[in-house]
Amino acid sequence: MHHGLIAAGTLLVSMLSVGCADATSTAQIDGPTTHSSLPATPQAALPPPPTNGWQNKPAGTIVQVSEAPPTSQLVGASQSLFVRYTTVDVFGQPALASGLVLLPAIPVYPDGQWPLVVYGHMTTGAADACAPTRGVPESSELRRMQQGDTLANALLAEGVLVARPDYEGLGESGAHPYLRGDSLARAMRDMASAVRDRWEQTGHRWIAAGHSEGGVAALNTGNRRHPPARGLELIGAAAITPVTQLEVLLTAAGELPVAAPGVDAAVALAALALKGIAITDPEFESLLLKEGGLSDEAVALWPDLERLCLEDLSHEDSWGGLSPQAVKGPRGDEAVAELIREWREDDIRLLPMRRDMPLRIDAGLLDAVALLPLTEALVNDYRSRGYPVTYARWPADHSPTADVAAPAIAAWIMEQFAQ
Repeated sequence: MHHGLIAAGTLLVSMLSVGCADATSTAQIDGPTTHSSLPATPQAALPPPPTNGWQNKPAGTIVQVSEAPPTSQLVGASQSLFVRYTTVDVFGQPALASGLVLLPAIPVYPDGQWPLVVYGHMTTGAADACAPTRGVPESSELRRMQQGDTLANALLAEGVLVARPDYEGLGESGAHPYLRGDSLARAMRDMASAVRDRWEQTGHRWIAAGHSEGGVAALNTGNRRHPPARGLELIGAAAITPVTQLEVLLTAAGELPVAAPGVDAAVALAALALKGIAITDPEFESLLLKEGGLSDEAVALWPDLERLCLEDLSHEDSWGGLSPQAVKGPRGDEAVAELIREWREDDIRLLPMRRDMPLRIDAGLLDAVALLPLTEALVNDYRSRGYPVTYARWPADHSPTADVAAPAIAAWIMEQFAQ
């Protein structure tokens, strides 16, 4: 997400309030099957995944390591490594996930162990090419893929091992359950377990951090009902511009003009959001794709969600070329009602967090995606429930907040490890 999504946060609403929807497709679609003429988002060539043996390994086990592609290499790391590790998908089945492991140049702790931070990236899309480890110089998503580099380099300079998961279904087989809290938390937790298992220099304590969708991932990792990472103690969670109360955005901007700036990104973002729900809800998917939730034009663009990333989805030749009215289907209102229900149930403000674990939330004063009043309501709600929250605001928009806040976040993280 970036400044192009300023209106997306609110214009998403405009689109859906007139009755549109979108979702992931694992079923056959009746009707149009063509997609836009845009070429698929390019991606780096990486070693093929192992074909057998990994299915019997416990979740959180590294099964493949290689040098990371050039766009994932960080100057502050002694090694930048692409890894595949075992996990469990949203259906409870064994799956592979991928990510980036950044090893610090030297250990700074007397015992020679590296503190561990697992960092979740911001929204890039749902196609395999949207995985940050699949980035290439010509990728339209490169800036968002690298958005966490500033914080990662600051932590590497302190002797911290930084791991960056791609999330379920990004870069590996299966769909990406966009913004689904349990899936995001599992991606963080299983990567932490995998790193601890593979690199014996890793200490026994870790912190979850992330930006936007990654902020949602970090906070969900602090859910006290989730099992711990294997052999590790979670001692903190830091969330940069986490998205909350999406249903407020969904219902607040029905009167915005169709021609308002950012509507192209709003349409693309809505497609991803609805896709995340439909992955596990076949009835919802059927409503959207077969029963009038989407227009014929939108159904025709459906395959783009699995071959294009966010920037390309926002293009006029893809979802971004549809007006809100052109996306809607005759049963769109039903889809909107279900979307609101799902979002409310999975919102980070409802998480049962540990009261003994420090939290940090950073907000952008100019953020029109994770709106400041909603973020502050989240902070106040957490504090009222006894969760220890450090809160900071920065004069920045949604995406730049991660860079502006990076030195302060790194300092806070090191304070937690020092205790």
